[in-house]
Amino acid sequence: CAFRPSRCWSNTSAGQTPYVYSFRRNMDLPFDIPSLSSALGDDDGSPQPSTRSIMLLPTLITAILTIKFVGPAIGLPPLPVLQRRIRPLLHVALFAGLALYRAVTIYSLVRRTVNDDVEDSELVSSRVPLSIDLRYYGLLYVLIQALHDVRGNILADLSRRPFMSSKYVDVFLSIVGILVNDVLGVIFLRTTLSTLYSIRHLSPSEIKDNAVQSAYEFASENIPYVKKEMAKEEEKMLDSIEKSLKDPNRTITKRLPSQGRGTKQLIAELQKRAKTENEKWQKGLVSGTVYSGESDHTDLLNTVYAAYSLSNPLHADIWPTVSQLEAEVVSMTAGLLNGGDESVVGATSSGGTESIVLAMRSAKEYFGRVRGIARPEIIACSTAHAGLDKACEMFGIRLVSLQADPVTFELRPYDVRRAMTRNTILVYASAPSFPQGVIDPIAELSDLALKYDVGLHVDCCLGGFVLPFAKKLGFDVPPFDFGCKGVTSMSCDTHKYGYATKGTSVVLYRNRALRQAQYFAYPQWTGGLYATPTIAGSRSGGVLACAWASLVALGESGFSSRAKTIMETAQYIAEKVASIDGLYLLGGPPKAMVVCFGSKEFDIYRVGDAMSKRGWSLNTLQRPSCIHLCVTLQTVPHADKFVSELQSVVQEIKLEGNQGNEGKKEGNAAVYGLAGSLPPGPVASLLKIYTDATLTP
Repeated sequence: CAFRPSRCWSNTSAGQTPYVYSFRRNMDLPFDIPSLSSALGDDDGSPQPSTRSIMLLPTLITAILTIKFVGPAIGLPPLPVLQRRIRPLLHVALFAGLALYRAVTIYSLVRRTVNDDVEDSELVSSRVPLSIDLRYYGLLYVLIQALHDVRGNILADLSRRPFMSSKYVDVFLSIVGILVNDVLGVIFLRTTLSTLYSIRHLSPSEIKDNAVQSAYEFASENIPYVKKEMAKEEEKMLDSIEKSLKDPNRTITKRLPSQGRGTKQLIAELQKRAKTENEKWQKGLVSGTVYSGESDHTDLLNTVYAAYSLSNPLHADIWPTVSQLEAEVVSMTAGLLNGGDESVVGATSSGGTESIVLAMRSAKEYFGRVRGIARPEIIACSTAHAGLDKACEMFGIRLVSLQADPVTFELRPYDVRRAMTRNTILVYASAPSFPQGVIDPIAELSDLALKYDVGLHVDCCLGGFVLPFAKKLGFDVPPFDFGCKGVTSMSCDTHKYGYATKGTSVVLYRNRALRQAQYFAYPQWTGGLYATPTIAGSRSGGVLACAWASLVALGESGFSSRAKTIMETAQYIAEKVASIDGLYLLGGPPKAMVVCFGSKEFDIYRVGDAMSKRGWSLNTLQRPSCIHLCVTLQTVPHADKFVSELQSVVQEIKLEGNQGNEGKKEGNAAVYGLAGSLPPGPVASLLKIYTDATLTP
């Protein structure tokens, strides 16, 4: 976007003083207001669209619709894929074309300067007064004029200096002005298009949430009354958490003791605390949390951990066995999920969240940065694990969250296809999802991923060591692993149904290139050549050894028998829950280990609170309001007890009727009732207060 100004002089008592630009109609591209209007409208400068302008929009629309609807029939890829592939080439072509054109014009100007054939009107001009009436032209014209002034005023100031009087210097300044104008034009155009793209792809709910969040942050920081009330609520919440979570008679150690405590006394105190706290899960009254708990298996893991408690896989030269064990854990896990593709590789991590974070980093590098996508997007269902939100927040990825099917609670392929853009790098699916325990239609999503040339991650943290065996046993398990060709990564927790010590998970990739995209490598660090496969540098070799020991000790037969028991128990409990008047299953009969239920007659959170009073610890969920039980080996012996007590609780609540709904709510009913009535901002603040309380002695 270049312009060649000419000088216009006025006679004043101080001599010739430049005061305004004038423009010639044969310049490269008009950048002043009248010429811009003329270029966009009729030749008289009136703001009427010309015939070319009128025809441009229908032509573009016709081309886009042709590519979108006719393209697939003639073998063209989908429009987002075409845009993604053409965009880098288009950028190169535009910049190369502009550079070539500018080089020709500069060469022409220099050559004519050497031949003394340059008119004064083609050289640098002086300061331009801003004289645009917003009533007639609007803000866009003001911005254009402002950019115009930045270039003109700088060069005008330079041109008045004594050492700038040579015509060759004037030519140089003119060339600099043209190049500055090009750069400003490109920046302005890119910024405008990026802004329009962002606005175009923001959903109404995102706009509303952003507005509410901004208003909340402003009020909580700048309005004294709001700050005061927030402080009161914080104190009340801290006090409530203190009473509900912590033993008032506990021993508190805030400072390092001057003298170390005796070993026997220390161990005795911790064993006493652990015995009290372990009783709940040992009775089988906890959803998830402890997935094995078998005494022999636990003793094995504790013994293995003691043998490698000091080891660190960062130092493979000192503990080569730990590195070997880690690689074998990955290989054994891949063998369960690779669908016959021996090229599947992976790495271990500290848990499901880190596995998700690493997979998203890999996707950003492999499908995003390499392709020049500056604003990557990931498509996921609203039921996706919160670890995905963490990853997107960490890496600056836009999360396109789609509502689950209201009946099946699955991610709908039709919605995914509609959400695809040229910035999409990955689709995120679950097998099963944490809230309702449903398995997304991985096979259909795989086809979409292949069609649109994007990644597909399957969160199999819960199902990784259950679903492969359940499928072999004949349970109704849809395709979910690397057997679906579009799946590029999976996450699978060894510390859940792999029955290993807490702190291990596995992230798998279709090939080595995808795995390398998750690595961190820093060849210029002064501390030496440094590379790690995960976020952490030092890691515990003890928990890796425990993961290996768990897999090898149980073997296929051990995992298969446990998967059979868990699946049968989950289906039995689900059948009984569905028969309880007032309750219904969310997502239908379970295809995995999660039994999720709600109610259309009463507040389901009252059921959760009543079960808590009877010693049960269930997972409270929201949007929609529901509760789930994640069946583990500890749950199996107590399935009938759970069903019996659930029936009893529901009968009590139905007898209370509306009196229970309208009375003062306590526990989760109160917490989730409050959360449902507030925007995300205040709720996030309350969650941070809760986290503060747990980190306070």
